[in-house]
Amino acid sequence: MLFNSYVFIFAFLPAALAGYFLLGRRGSPSANAWLLFLSFLFYGYWDVNYLPLLMGSILMNWLISGRIIAARAAWEKGCAGGGTAAPAAGQAKSRPMQAWFLLGLLFNVCLLGYYKYLDFFILNLDRLGLDLPLLHLVLPLGISFFTITQMIYLLDCYVGVAKEHGLLGYALFVSFFPHLLAGPILYYKPMMAQFADDRLKRTDWENLARGGALFVLGLMKKTLIADSFIAYVDHGFGNAASLTLVDGWLVTVCYGLQLYFDFSGYSDMAIGVSRMLNIRIPPNFRAPFRAVSLANFWQRWHISLTNAITACIYMPIVQSFQRITFGRMVMATFVAMFIAGIWHGAGWTFVVFALMHAGGLAVCQCWKRWGRPLPVPLARAVTLLWVLLTFVFFRAGNMGEALQVLAAMGGLHGAAWPGHLGWSGLAVDFTHPVLAGLPLVFFPLALLLVVCAPESNELVDKHFRPDLRWAAALAALFVLSVLHFTQVTSFLYFQF
Repeated sequence: MLFNSYVFIFAFLPAALAGYFLLGRRGSPSANAWLLFLSFLFYGYWDVNYLPLLMGSILMNWLISGRIIAARAAWEKGCAGGGTAAPAAGQAKSRPMQAWFLLGLLFNVCLLGYYKYLDFFILNLDRLGLDLPLLHLVLPLGISFFTITQMIYLLDCYVGVAKEHGLLGYALFVSFFPHLLAGPILYYKPMMAQFADDRLKRTDWENLARGGALFVLGLMKKTLIADSFIAYVDHGFGNAASLTLVDGWLVTVCYGLQLYFDFSGYSDMAIGVSRMLNIRIPPNFRAPFRAVSLANFWQRWHISLTNAITACIYMPIVQSFQRITFGRMVMATFVAMFIAGIWHGAGWTFVVFALMHAGGLAVCQCWKRWGRPLPVPLARAVTLLWVLLTFVFFRAGNMGEALQVLAAMGGLHGAAWPGHLGWSGLAVDFTHPVLAGLPLVFFPLALLLVVCAPESNELVDKHFRPDLRWAAALAALFVLSVLHFTQVTSFLYFQF
């Protein structure tokens, strides 16, 4: 089910809110059970065939996490008793705890690897002459997100952060419908505290207003801005060999804008729906195209993934060394960012995307230590240029297509400026076939928003007022967005 659809806005969401607050009068379990039912319905509406996969993954991780928690409790009891079972300071965790934790990680990695990467490996083995049949596996919706969420939970159990073990609460934490398909990535402890709080099961009109405002802003980002670039970007990358200097850069910039407004629009809607339910989930974007370094970019773009990779990969690698050196920190950064890059998809374009970001972050660390600070405008320009170059590989269907776009951006396909500029509705109509369809209104509007406007969460938290002016503006945006439902499209991050 899509946020940007009639069935969600006019049926699912009102039913979710009404049922949640009505059942909330009976206490948290009833309201939470309602949310869990809706979350499974939300997921199954897209493709019911993969609902058992989600449920099976939740059940398996819940069983393994229970064994980790039990093993940790026994280990801590031994430590407290001071007997022979108590380990010396600095000694590793108990073997049963380690074994169950590794089993949980192996289960999730294999599940994700089977659906997401197996065909890619078979294809590359076939190129070496093995002639193995492709499985043609369809990637289950949201598998990357609900898998990484559960791996983080297993780590929380292993280190002792998560100790509760109710199946209802755990299943709701994993499948909570606003974040299920494309994040933000959530953590067990803060979410369970909110799910268990009966005070949050009462209607809060301010949260409804602010959450609704954020939802409308996200809907506007998706339907009015991001979707306006679809035809132009698809045509540009689909005809990469005919791109020249100007259109190569325009197509790349438009894809960057499309990806940002599509993904941040989803995040805004997810956060807005959660807030309407009195549940706070963290923002996922903070003006990423104003970053002054690649490291700063990842502190602003897909923030929940950056935090997860830092906590679960980078820090464990660094802490595994008895002596931490700058070189080892750079190596840990490279490994962590490479994993974050290939997490997005299976293909050599994603490998190159991962290597470019991993290498770029390593260079940033070295520059920060030995280089001279760049002026802010120059630092922003260099960062944005590198990000756009990596986005070419992120979007391209194959390496050849990516290299064709890069060649055009470098002027290797010519630098001729289109000779005629006409007007066609809300689009600029160039005689050049690739430039036809560049959005006239939304291209400069998108540029203006990423350069000057506050992020949606900041706008709602600091500037929103429940008055007539805001109501009229949001109503107009909502109506305009709904009118674009004639061309309903899924979110770009659903493919990851």
